Amino acid sequence: MKARDQKTKKATVEAELKLMISLKKQEKIKMLKGKLKWEGNLDSLRQDQ
Repeated sequence: MKARDQKTKKATVEAELKLMISLKKQEKIKMLKGKLKWEGNLDSLRQDQ
């Protein structure tokens, strides 16, 4: 199959399903933006590098 450089249809479908799962996880993480409380000093964390 040329679509994803996979040798079989099964491999193509499995690769696409893994991609869909990954994108869904990213979508859930994006929904948390601005909803989590974080306490810490970002400037001191950056100076430690």
